[in-house]
Amino acid sequence: MNKLEKTATSPLLRRMNAAAVLDVLRTGGPATGTELMEVTGLSRPTVHTVCDHLIEMGWIDEIESRRSGDPSSPGRRARQYQFNARAGYVVGIDMGQNKATAVVTDLRGDIVAEDTRGFALDLGADDRIREARQAMASALDSAEVSAAGVLAMALAVPGPVGPDGHIIASADTEYLPGLGDVDLDQAVGEGFGCPVLVENDANLAVLGERWHGAAAGVDDVIELLAGERLGAGLFLGGNLIRGTAGGAGELKALSMVEGVGNTDGIGFLAREFGAEVVASARGPRSKVGRSALYAAAGGDPAAVTAQLVFEAARTGDAVALEVVDRVVTRIARVLALLHTMLNPELIVVGGAVADAGDLLVPGLETHLTTLVDSPPRLAASTLGARAVVIGAVRRALDHAERALFTDPAPTTRRTAS
Repeated sequence: MNKLEKTATSPLLRRMNAAAVLDVLRTGGPATGTELMEVTGLSRPTVHTVCDHLIEMGWIDEIESRRSGDPSSPGRRARQYQFNARAGYVVGIDMGQNKATAVVTDLRGDIVAEDTRGFALDLGADDRIREARQAMASALDSAEVSAAGVLAMALAVPGPVGPDGHIIASADTEYLPGLGDVDLDQAVGEGFGCPVLVENDANLAVLGERWHGAAAGVDDVIELLAGERLGAGLFLGGNLIRGTAGGAGELKALSMVEGVGNTDGIGFLAREFGAEVVASARGPRSKVGRSALYAAAGGDPAAVTAQLVFEAARTGDAVALEVVDRVVTRIARVLALLHTMLNPELIVVGGAVADAGDLLVPGLETHLTTLVDSPPRLAASTLGARAVVIGAVRRALDHAERALFTDPAPTTRRTAS
């Protein structure tokens, strides 16, 4: 018996031992009891007790045994175990400002199915919830997973979430129409027996980025969601920072920052600044009128999108590059504020604009060096707009695992279909 087994309390011991064994089997493939002992440092009785517990819960299977030592020699065959990724499923949902995406994964986090439903920005709360549930139902149908097979859900929303799971927002908040008055966990999870974890989208984005993205393994990182509206997910000192009422990372204070003024994001600003420039053209022979941006928009300011601005800038179009520089000059001030206050190792620029990282990051780095000493590393999200839903999956998986490790006496094997 190792030191940990001697000193840990029984509930903590159970959770830590189960987590250690499960992690080895999930990441390393089938293993015998002896191999699990060698990797985890646990005693033989403890390993087999933990494995029996995980078998009862359905998370691992005992498979055809193999002889320990020399395969050709007679003797007792060693018990061998493997992770059962299909013992249950989790669902991650990103209920954004204009679409809902639902992803179903197995217990290894591998995506089984997903669905996305777009909707208008001014869609009301009930309709948004309906779209999110339809996306989830479609994904579950595609995965052939029943409600009973879902162990946990995590729902991402674009606003602060209090400890009770409620969005903290007035009913007339433009990007959260009516959602502050709804019990989202109950509304979205109706008909399911699993917990529904409601979380701020930027918080989940930073979890997703650390799991499968540009911030893998970084314990002091900020994810700046920068599409239509700025919001920050803070993972500092190895922990997700939410604040007392879920407001950490909300950036309303930018209204007091000179050269910024509000929480408009990179996508919004590129579109607005680009439209202003196109509208200023004085005929097709002017500098703006001859630009690739003007041509792409057909001379119509209303036709300008952030994507058109970025595409024109990549061709070297001077007008589009000026728009991009105006955007990054403003956003660099936001990064300087975050760096000065929180001193992260890395800031990740995420959201739908992450695909323009080749244009944005070099300019942000240049401007940031003029604003702060020893600036942090910058990176564009490698997950882009999917960081939020991937983080929702990670949140749901973490909850499902904690519930498993807390269960002191499993009596039935749970199956999922």
